[in-house]
Amino acid sequence: MTEEVSETKQRWNAYLWEPGGCLRNKLDIKNPLELHFAEYALRANRQAEIDRGEVDIPRTYDAAHVKAIHRHLLQDVYDWAGEFRTVDMNNRGQHFVPAELLDKWTDKVGARVKDKDWSTMSREEFVQGIAEVYSYQNLTHPFREGNGATAKVFAQHVAEMSPYRLDFDRVERDEWNAASRAAYPPDLEKSSDPDPSKLYAVFDKMTVERGSVLRADPELAAALQLQNSTYAGVDTRPATGMGERRDTHGIDREAEQEAERDG
Repeated sequence: MTEEVSETKQRWNAYLWEPGGCLRNKLDIKNPLELHFAEYALRANRQAEIDRGEVDIPRTYDAAHVKAIHRHLLQDVYDWAGEFRTVDMNNRGQHFVPAELLDKWTDKVGARVKDKDWSTMSREEFVQGIAEVYSYQNLTHPFREGNGATAKVFAQHVAEMSPYRLDFDRVERDEWNAASRAAYPPDLEKSSDPDPSKLYAVFDKMTVERGSVLRADPELAAALQLQNSTYAGVDTRPATGMGERRDTHGIDREAEQEAERDG
């Protein structure tokens, strides 16, 4: 038992510069707050590339698909971008799928995509279907970091097969987080399935008929601003206190909101 605990700690610490410290990263950043904002900025640029259709990600709706999204989003930050986590994780006492079951659960997600005819769905059918897919993907949480952003892009790719699209900006952060938590099974050991119905209301708000007028997307706007600004990498200055966060080209508030969604 002691050896098992030791091995678990080793796997967990392998992701960190030092035990209890910041995630290892390609940017050589050792401050978690600084890494958080740098990751958001770089990831936003990569997501903009996906949103503009500049990246070839095969729509296979399986592990390869999810890994390809994650790899592209976080390729500038982590060596393990596109690789499933090797450690177990939880959020506020709610456990995600154990690491050894990630392949099995990713197959579950894919099955819930492929067993539906998305092209003929009514709006109500789409809301229920996409909520089911997302709830299983969110519970799987296959990566050490970046799960929320990856799941969002994956859901958008699923929506491409339907008469609808998703506008995530239509739902407030607190409402989104509460619905996501409510969809978790109370005890993953007793009941391994999430409750997609807890997400129906938020996905109903986000569902828009394809072809209708697009609303402004603050995340995409932030990414485009970064591309056209003088931003030339990460800010290597020491992070300031929580009450004095730097305005790194306007991304700080959006990064905070995304961190909550990625929980």
